[in-house]
This record gives sequence, structure tokens and C-alpha cells, in this order.
Amino acid sequence: MDGWNDIAVIAPAGDIDIATVSLLRSEIDNYVKSGIRRILLNCEHVGFIDSTGLAFLLACARSLMHAGGLLTLENASPEIIRFLQRAQPLDVLHVTAAHRLPIPVASQDQSPLWSKAIVVQKGIENLSYYRHRAIDILSDLPMGYDARLDTVSALGEALSNAYDHADCDGVTMTIRAYVDRVVVEVLDCGEGYEIGADEEPDVTEERGRGIRLMRMLVDSVEVHRRTDARGTLVRLIKLLSTVET
Repeated sequence: MDGWNDIAVIAPAGDIDIATVSLLRSEIDNYVKSGIRRILLNCEHVGFIDSTGLAFLLACARSLMHAGGLLTLENASPEIIRFLQRAQPLDVLHVTAAHRLPIPVASQDQSPLWSKAIVVQKGIENLSYYRHRAIDILSDLPMGYDARLDTVSALGEALSNAYDHADCDGVTMTIRAYVDRVVVEVLDCGEGYEIGADEEPDVTEERGRGIRLMRMLVDSVEVHRRTDARGTLVRLIKLLSTVET
């Protein structure tokens, strides 16, 4: 990180997410306390920004703007720019499609082409690893690059919640591929949470955007209390390109 007079440059070493926001907040707060009002984030090494990171950046930008300053993201990848362009309006507007076609019902006797279950290790610093692991797993499916990143970003939100509420103690993520869809499930052992498909989560300045982002990124999001044990089941469905319209 570097600073010149009233400008500071910070270069995060990796993703801006629930695992790294506290450190980034501390760095920016220290600069602001010293009188600096212009912050430049060099995003050269940032591969993902999750809902916690997004909320932090928006809150930081507002705070600096009110103080006569500015927050700038430099060297952002096309994927980061696309994510921010899609996600930022969610903080201002609640937008739903006029009509969204229902997900085709899968046959109950339909077996997946393949299934991979992964036990998620404790320690929120591992979040980035599992996002990149999911990208590798999905790489052979007939889905475009953007669709794959959307699916992994939604999975990252589900994992962030698992880390936040259960520290990923006893958490598993399962990815199943079918002819027309990919189904991703995250099981945790926290207190348990449930929200209906037509319900909106409570949103504060830095909390509550995860479910809204997941709904934007994939075709179906289910959040239920587990029936087999304590905890939450998050199920994400992304239709493959063969059935996308």
C-alpha cells in the first residue's frame, strides 16, 4: 500500500469477501483517520467480490463522498466490472422480472450425470479456495463463462453464510450435473434459517444482500431448515445452455 498526501493506494492480495473485509476496513479506516479522503483500490489480484464485500465498498464510498472524498477501484477485471454493474442497483432498487418462466420439473427418477460432494474445512480464509474449486468442477459443463461465474458467485454467497453462522463446522457442498441443469447444495449445522421464494430478506447497510444476489445470479434459490439435522439447506439451480432462452 502507498500514500501520497491525501491519496492512498491499497492493493488487496485476493478476493474482497467476508473473509477479508475486516482487514480492508481497518486499512481504510486508518487512512481516513489520518486525514486521507481519496482511496484507490488496486483490484489486479481480486477475482471475486461477494455481498459482504459489495456492501462494504458501497458503505465506504458513501462515507468518503460525504466527507468530500472518493473511493476508486482500479485494474478491475471484466468479471468484477460485470458483477458490480449487475449488483450495485440492488442496493437502490428492488427489481423483479415481469414474468419469469418456472424451472422445468426434473423427473424424480432422473439420475445425475455426475455428483461431487466436498466437506468444507473450517476457517473463513478457505472461502476463496472453494470458489475456485467449484469453477474447476463446472468447467466441463455446457455453460458459458459468465454463467459459470454466476453459479460460483451464488455458491460463494451460500458458503459465506455457512461460515458466518456455523464456521463451516460440518458443512458440505454438493454439485450435481444433469442434462439440463446443475444443482448446487450447501448444508450447514448452524441454527437453521428459512425464507420463502416470495419473501425478501432484511437488508442493513452491510448485511442481507446475499440471498438477493443469489436470486439474481441463478435460476432458482431455495433456503430451508434441514429436516435431517439442525442447520440450513441452500439449493441453487442453474439451467444449462441447452435450455436457456
